[in-house]
Amino acid sequence: MILTIDIGNTKIKFGLFKKTEPIKFFNCNSSSQIPNEINNIVKYSIDTVIISSVAPRLTSLYQSYINKKLKISPFIVNYRNCNINLNVDEPSTVGADRICNVSGALRLYKYPAIIIDFGTATTFDVINNKKEFIGGVISPGVETSAEYLMKKAELLSMENLSFPKKVIGKNTKTNLQSGIMFGAIDQVDGMIGRINAETNCDNEVILTGGFSKILSTYLKTKHTLDVNLTLKGMIYIYESNS
Repeated sequence: MILTIDIGNTKIKFGLFKKTEPIKFFNCNSSSQIPNEINNIVKYSIDTVIISSVAPRLTSLYQSYINKKLKISPFIVNYRNCNINLNVDEPSTVGADRICNVSGALRLYKYPAIIIDFGTATTFDVINNKKEFIGGVISPGVETSAEYLMKKAELLSMENLSFPKKVIGKNTKTNLQSGIMFGAIDQVDGMIGRINAETNCDNEVILTGGFSKILSTYLKTKHTLDVNLTLKGMIYIYESNS
């Protein structure tokens, strides 16, 4: 059994796989939950652990817990071992999560492609027809963009961050919902159009990440939804090193 751990800035995602077949996915939102999560995982017969991380401090914590509880030295995804052509100015600065998204898309979908990951940031990762990662876009995530407004407007919280029935809101809550949610949709559709024009091709579009399920049905652009693409990509990178 393979355990994949995607350590983000605000959330940590886990995936259990039997070879490349997904068995179970789950999340935690705090580093304080690490001991409990690892204790819950111990019951599975895990022989391999793969980590993708954009938070070095948490990476060290997870390595320590895994070494102690599972007696396994995790495989850490990075730009050197990904076996992907990172055709950008500074490959070392490409986030491990973005590398894993590219890996998953190259294995599972057609290319050229745009992978859009809705996390703390919304990232657009572009793959050309030579299977190269040629760069992309980073913009504030839906939750990140909403955070300041939520603090100022007590009527809105993450629990009711959803699409209102109409664009024109009739109260503060629906005004905020419209601006945040429909604004995100227009940004994504617009950015896809700009990338297609710049690359002079009709890219495949793959959505992933926490907010992708919510936004998917509202996008005008044809796309594929794969919420756990990052975790799958980690498996393929590990395979390429085996």
